[in-house]
Amino acid sequence: MPASDFEYSSNIIFSNGNIDPWSGGGIMSNITTNNIALVIEDGAHHLDLRLPEDESDPYSVKVARQTEYAYIK
Repeated sequence: MPASDFEYSSNIIFSNGNIDPWSGGGIMSNITTNNIALVIEDGAHHLDLRLPEDESDPYSVKVARQTEYAYIK
């Protein structure tokens, strides 16, 4: 299982957008409290990482960015 590869790592945020065809190969659930997985409804490939934010970004992407900022901070 790929998640076991990250069992002893820390401070990783795995973000997957539901409409991203690559998300099926991603980490879809938290591994530890420091390695979290965000599944972003209406998210596409790297949309949460694109800046500047756009007012047309889906709400789920805006929430994901806030969560990512909070963990990084």
